[in-house]
Amino acid sequence: MTSALEGYINRTVAVITSDGRMIVGTLKGFDQTINLILDESHERVFSSSQGVEQVVLGLYIVRGDNV
Repeated sequence: MTSALEGYINRTVAVITSDGRMIVGTLKGFDQTINLILDESHERVFSSSQGVEQVVLGLYIVRGDNV
């Protein structure tokens, strides 16, 4: 799986976590357990009443077991 991620380095990716959060950012790195390093990232929070809200996260690490 890690070799499949190499083509996404320095590209914008959307990651959906196991708890349903959507985090969008630039993939800067990863390791063998699929921990992801995202730069300039933000979380998109969807609401039926408010639409889509973006929460700025900046440099963010997503644990591989949450992807």
